[in-house]
Amino acid sequence: MRSHLLHIAHLSGGHDIKSCPWHLLRREHVRSIIELLSELDKAPATINTSLSAMKGVAREAWVAGRMDSESYQQINDLKSVRGSRLPKGIHLDDVTIRALCSACETDETPKGERDAVLLHLLVNTGLRRSESVSIDLEMIDRGRQSIRIVGKGNKERLVFMPKDTFLRVTAWQSKLGRDTGPLFTRVRRHGVITDHRITDQAVYFIIKERAAQAGVEECAPHDFRRTFATNMLDRGIDVLTVQYALGHTNLATTQRYDRSAERRLEEAMKGI
Repeated sequence: MRSHLLHIAHLSGGHDIKSCPWHLLRREHVRSIIELLSELDKAPATINTSLSAMKGVAREAWVAGRMDSESYQQINDLKSVRGSRLPKGIHLDDVTIRALCSACETDETPKGERDAVLLHLLVNTGLRRSESVSIDLEMIDRGRQSIRIVGKGNKERLVFMPKDTFLRVTAWQSKLGRDTGPLFTRVRRHGVITDHRITDQAVYFIIKERAAQAGVEECAPHDFRRTFATNMLDRGIDVLTVQYALGHTNLATTQRYDRSAERRLEEAMKGI
């Protein structure tokens, strides 16, 4: 939302978020911004998020007594734009996943072992990268092979690990030599494991590095999440269960991760 509001502020006269006079926002301004975003060929989902952002600041201005009720209601009544775009990102097939994990495992250092555990966890649980780095050892339930995750919106859920992933996690925990603190920590030169948690940005660089070593086209952390969702749906797991596993509030968000129909059509056409 911050990035959307910043973009809107720039479009509205080169303001930043704090200096933009949001209380002067009116229906015709919002419609003009929506039309401009459409002309810039922004995706409908992007435009609708920007619309939600403007409705949000209008509501705050109204609550604060800086916008009259009629102006707020006129903005709030604006409808979302229709349409969709093909989802971004890629589905990681088994060959690609093995190549990525092999790049970690051939690195016979603590860093290689850490990265292998991280990649296995991402592709087999669908965790967001921010959720993966926030894991503390106290959150792991060995009996249920699960991890207690606090995701977006401060919502807590249980994430269950396949046996192989669970064994990798517990083996890494043994190497850490402790029962508390972060699961994924920085590894210094000469294989010195620290107690300092890695950042979610570090996950991006880890995947970029391992992809280059494996000769894999560039992939992003979120592609592991997309792959998990598609694989679960391909196995016949109902979409509500997948929604819970991913920590989505909206079912439609989960459905956008499903690439199974696209891949089935691609395979069918290859056989013609």
